Amino acid sequence: MALVRVDHGFRRYAFSVAYDGLNCLGFSYQGKQENCINPQGSDLRGLHSVEGKIRLALSSLVDGIKYDLKIGYDPESLWQGNHFENMQVSSRTDRSVHALKNTFHVDIRTKDGNIWEPGKLVKGLNFHMIRNSRSQVNHLLQSCNDHFPRHLTRLPENDVRITSCKFAPEKLLPNKLYLEGVFDDQPSHIAWNARFTATSRTYVYRILCHKKPDYEDEKSSLVEEYGYPFEANRSWRIHCNQELDMDAMKTAAQYLSGTHDFSSFRGKGCYRSTPIMTVEDISIRSIPMLDNWVIREGLSSEIEESNNAQLLTISVKGNAFLYRQVRNLIGCLVTVGQQKISPTNVIDILEGKDRKLAPVMAPAHGLYLVNVEHGDFCI
Repeated sequence: MALVRVDHGFRRYAFSVAYDGLNCLGFSYQGKQENCINPQGSDLRGLHSVEGKIRLALSSLVDGIKYDLKIGYDPESLWQGNHFENMQVSSRTDRSVHALKNTFHVDIRTKDGNIWEPGKLVKGLNFHMIRNSRSQVNHLLQSCNDHFPRHLTRLPENDVRITSCKFAPEKLLPNKLYLEGVFDDQPSHIAWNARFTATSRTYVYRILCHKKPDYEDEKSSLVEEYGYPFEANRSWRIHCNQELDMDAMKTAAQYLSGTHDFSSFRGKGCYRSTPIMTVEDISIRSIPMLDNWVIREGLSSEIEESNNAQLLTISVKGNAFLYRQVRNLIGCLVTVGQQKISPTNVIDILEGKDRKLAPVMAPAHGLYLVNVEHGDFCI
């Protein structure tokens, strides 16, 4: 946990950020692996990580560097600026995962002896992220010729927003949740850290379950497709012959709550030293799809009565999670809801401690990080 270099004029700031993960390469900065055609042949031109966008904006705002994005810039230069360093996020979300509130910290050096006010940082970073996105898109559009990246059909200038900023506390307060692993030979003064002070993380997963349209029935096909384009890449759309079994899913959720060895729900490449985690709560809610729309009042009674779409939201809360644990839990709960396995099978999956025993993982685009708490410190 890096210390703040106060003697060099740095001060630590805590930020909250919201983003649409659809056109982002996850949160973590990937250097030269962004905005390129990678060795595997994937066209990532115009795609950046959330952290990459923030780092570029910090370089423009805090370091005062004026980039000509037509020429480009050295991605390695963004790892550490002249006047900012030690950026760390509380929750590293995957590509296509959205966030209503993620948190991070960064150390920023005072400029000309003047301390950066948090409000000016929020406005300045958002301004530069919008301007940089517009410049990058315009340059890419001019250079693509006949090959137009599919993801740029939707402009990314509004994908990331800094929502708040505060001066970070000067040091960590005693808390066994985030001081685990701090040894006696380490400095007694430990700077506040966005990752290690996170006491709670809450994710919400959205699932749209509806029957396959019967295109031989004109009325049915109209109903089945009504409004659903707005859920594209915002929820997991599942075609079901019948509604998901909510009671079975809630029973299974009870088995998954609490402290367990979650090896069966641990994603490949997880770096955590232990698979034992605590899931504080899993709540499941279902409402008819059309209840989400103001225009519901203007629908005919036939369409309203025929609506069979079911919108499920599954909320999962815990102090910390294994890599892709939440999406694996959601995949398991949906499989229970489809009655492919019983709720008691979840106990066997947990006790088996083998990822191969658990159902497939839910897709990323239905997942939202909705809140990160830091004890009594509210960002």
